[in-house]
Amino acid sequence: MKKWNVFEIAPATIFMAGAYFVPFVLIIIYAVSLGGEISIFTPLNLHIVSFTFYQAMLSTILAIVVGLPGAYLIGRTEFKFKYVFSALATVPFVMPSISMALGFYTFFGYNGILNSYFLWPLFHVRFEPLFSILGIVMGNAFYNFPLIMIIVGGAISTLDPVYLEAARVDGASKFKAFLHVELPMLLPSIATSSLLAFVYCFTSFAVVLMLGGARYATLEVQIYMYLRTLLDFKGAAALTILQLVFVGIFTFLFSILRRSAGTFSEEVSKSQSRFPKWGYAYVIGMIVFIFGPIFSQILSGFWNFQTSRLTFEWVKRLFSGIVDPYIGNSAVAAILWTVIFATSSAVLVVLLSIVSTHAIQKKHASIFEALFTSPLAVSPITLAFGYVILQNYVYIPFPIEIVAIYTVIAFPIGFQALLSGWERFPVEVDDAASVDGAGFWAKLLKIRIPILKPQIISAFLFSFAIAMGEVSATMLLYNPVYPTISISAYRLFSSRHVPEAQALSALLTVATFFIFYFLEKPLSGKKDDFGLF
Repeated sequence: MKKWNVFEIAPATIFMAGAYFVPFVLIIIYAVSLGGEISIFTPLNLHIVSFTFYQAMLSTILAIVVGLPGAYLIGRTEFKFKYVFSALATVPFVMPSISMALGFYTFFGYNGILNSYFLWPLFHVRFEPLFSILGIVMGNAFYNFPLIMIIVGGAISTLDPVYLEAARVDGASKFKAFLHVELPMLLPSIATSSLLAFVYCFTSFAVVLMLGGARYATLEVQIYMYLRTLLDFKGAAALTILQLVFVGIFTFLFSILRRSAGTFSEEVSKSQSRFPKWGYAYVIGMIVFIFGPIFSQILSGFWNFQTSRLTFEWVKRLFSGIVDPYIGNSAVAAILWTVIFATSSAVLVVLLSIVSTHAIQKKHASIFEALFTSPLAVSPITLAFGYVILQNYVYIPFPIEIVAIYTVIAFPIGFQALLSGWERFPVEVDDAASVDGAGFWAKLLKIRIPILKPQIISAFLFSFAIAMGEVSATMLLYNPVYPTISISAYRLFSSRHVPEAQALSALLTVATFFIFYFLEKPLSGKKDDFGLF
């Protein structure tokens, strides 16, 4: 590699070595050094692995069923309020898992909005999916269907229309043209997004913990129980090894599928179809089963269900200090530290990604691409376990270790976003600047960053949202001196202060929606549905 390529890739390599590979290796060393036999393939472990596979597969199938129609609508059609719909549909993925679980609790609960205001008064029946396998599957699908919709929708919008037009000229109907021409080109994006959704469902934590109940334990939940409740480090090490093996296989498959490509054009396709009739039924279903929990979660923070009136009582209680003992600190501190941690990790992700992806794309260094994407193979709670072991050798203050973990978790997403930007970067502009005598920093600040602005903002936003919503690693390492919104909401919920937990989550959900909505509009270049842009 040239000198600048080494310089560009060194920061990300050094960071990942210290923040990711060292804790990962320590887990293996610790498992070997425990002494005695570590029973990996016990009946209990095999049952947990089997159930984890089962719920992840069902969840992924449901996510595909929900996500693919939406991908077609946003990728191929134009309709009023399209960008409101797109922003709302993105919220579940970036929504903190605690907020999502509280939304399900409020909307689908026995006395939730769906049952109390619609099903029971109209039909005298109740839909009760919570605290069952159905609740887990619905929660995971709700959380991960945006991956299918965004990735496949983006692929649809950039399909080269030449092939579709050729099929139509040859007499193929719309359905046959889609089935025999477009679908084969979309299969890599469908497979990639589905496998990624499966990985997230496989390592699901808060969804299983809050919507499934104590009867249902996945690998992630059981590792947490071993570490925090039973203090069984051998059991945790055994399950961690199993999880690393399985998720590592899935991530390897993901890296292979990611390199597969359909026939896509550089620009967004101008070929748009009319909004289909089935789209209305799909949107209605989304409003009820997807947007319903989002709206109810927001409403629950400002609505008294006993009096059926708007109220700010829960927000006042949240910030009055009454519930501070249950949080372990204060709501203000939770918001402040969450913003600090999320911003710090997002900035790190962007800085490490923008320079490392340039070197990797230019030199086609696939080994670094695989290494930097590999954190997808390690769940947050497993990584946190490595930091618990690391504390035996080096003292690391909680703010530093939690920012490091958030950065490692979000890095693959930011890395892939910037890598896709560099793959479409106009090299001739960069070369022209070099001919004119521009140095590295001049090209970075005046050419590369302005051109890559959409990918930079996307990487920052998703990294920020992932950090804000992370709960499993934070729960394992939790220090009340540095509270976070997600853990504070969980502690309020588990201590029966549900309205206050919902109020805290409602504020976070509203902020998340508006951040993504207002930043998506300038990037898309489309006129705002409300005339704001």
